Amino acid sequence: MAVFTKLNPYNNRTVINQGSMARDHLANERTLLAWVRTSVALLALGIGIAKFSLDEDEASQRSEGFFVGLILVILGCVVIVYSRSRYFEVVESLDSGEYKVNEGGVNFMLAMIVLAAMICLLMVTFKTA
Repeated sequence: MAVFTKLNPYNNRTVINQGSMARDHLANERTLLAWVRTSVALLALGIGIAKFSLDEDEASQRSEGFFVGLILVILGCVVIVYSRSRYFEVVESLDSGEYKVNEGGVNFMLAMIVLAAMICLLMVTFKTA
């Protein structure tokens, strides 16, 4: 467990329960778990699409479905990295008694989703011969 202590600078710390401090931290953990659940769903969907889009006869050629699956897997990985970063940012904000509104992160995630959707749509619509 020493590895996890080094990865998590906030491991095993005690927070004084003032008002809704405990409730806020628990809500932050639930939000992290929701992000993780979303990223796991993206990863599973991407792997499933990539796996079933490969034709056994044409194993050397990659189909459009493979690349759509790859994009979903990459997006799932980005969501995991973002959720960890955001979790510790909110922990720091809660401990300092402030809360920073996350407009940049929200806009970034929405842009990533729209970009991935547009790439997938273009790949499926304009098949290469």
